[in-house]
Amino acid sequence: MCNSYQDLPDAPWIREAEIFGPPGDEEITFSCPVCGADEPEDFYFDRGGDICGCSECMKRKDAYEYMYDKLMDERRAYAGYR
Repeated sequence: MCNSYQDLPDAPWIREAEIFGPPGDEEITFSCPVCGADEPEDFYFDRGGDICGCSECMKRKDAYEYMYDKLMDERRAYAGYR
């Protein structure tokens, strides 16, 4: 039985802070698992939730711009340009 509040054990997060220091002191660093770029802006995921790249190793393009460029390339190839 506890005779005073001093006999009560500390909460787990208080003991952890006493041992390891207060939370937030460590700096979080990360890198892309595909290309290894340090701290990219964004990660890109597939439908399954797996990382398929980052803002450093993948290029983002507007769908309309992509289809327009593809159409123009086909027209140039048909006309004999390149």
